[in-house]
Amino acid sequence: MAMGLSIIVASLFLLNQSAFGFHSPLLQSVSVTRTHHSTATLHLSPESQAASEKNHADADDATILSRRRLFGRAISSTAAATSLALTNGPSTASAKVVATPFAGGISPEQSSPEREALLEAITNKSSNEVIAGLVEKLLPLSPLKGDVSSAATYESALDGEWKLIWYSTSGFSPLLKLPSPFRPDSYQYFGSIAEKEVGPGRVAQGLVGGILSGLGPQTELWLSSGAVAQEAHPSTLEIYPPFRFQLGVTPGGASTKEKRMIVEADSDAEFRKVNARTTEAQLAPKNEYEQMYVENFGRGSLRVSVVTKGDPVIVGEMFVHQKL
Repeated sequence: MAMGLSIIVASLFLLNQSAFGFHSPLLQSVSVTRTHHSTATLHLSPESQAASEKNHADADDATILSRRRLFGRAISSTAAATSLALTNGPSTASAKVVATPFAGGISPEQSSPEREALLEAITNKSSNEVIAGLVEKLLPLSPLKGDVSSAATYESALDGEWKLIWYSTSGFSPLLKLPSPFRPDSYQYFGSIAEKEVGPGRVAQGLVGGILSGLGPQTELWLSSGAVAQEAHPSTLEIYPPFRFQLGVTPGGASTKEKRMIVEADSDAEFRKVNARTTEAQLAPKNEYEQMYVENFGRGSLRVSVVTKGDPVIVGEMFVHQKL
């Protein structure tokens, strides 16, 4: 029973479009495996090659977007989703609020009316259009500025464990679309906790609870990659291989078992090819992940981030996390 459930949830997790920009549409083998090619070789006809090169150029143009266009994409997608919800039913509650923010950790002097309005809207599961509009108002107030604040400041602010509380686009993760109590919680790990769990110079995303509880109370699915902050814009992380999908336990869990490797890939193209991604996606540049609003107040801090470059399927995805 547990093995069958692990296969199901692993397949669903690899349908996930990760907040770090790893896109894993399909797990083709549920056994423990490692791909053996560091590059993906594509054999195309001259016509296909020309079309592929054009698609690659178009993908570059489409995925290197300004902040305004990126946020416009997020707003448009949430507005369209809200419009569809209004057409198909009376409820306008956000289906993309995946956790309730907790109170405390931030003093009144560190907060703002815009911040409090956003937290209240997420807590009340307001419509996605309302939440996205409040996010837009909050972004200019970021305590950290991408081209002014130092890399060390961003490193300090990101260090720790963050819980996803809202995301902007409907295709982010099949598991997060599950109703409570089957929906797992989604976390991100940076700095010291990520180094301990997945190795130095890496970041990780994990799913815990919900349907995964059938695998054990401390079970966590881990998806990790290398990450380097851009020198000129330390708010942006460039995502690098190797990409690892593993089955393990929550940080600090009583179990001492090592994580079980399910998939490991040594290049973006390889990882996307293993997961049945299109040629266009395989040819797309490395993913980049920008922190558009970051607080460095410790527990309770908020962070708004977006995929700014890379796999065209997930460019423009936006997330709101709260630090634990």
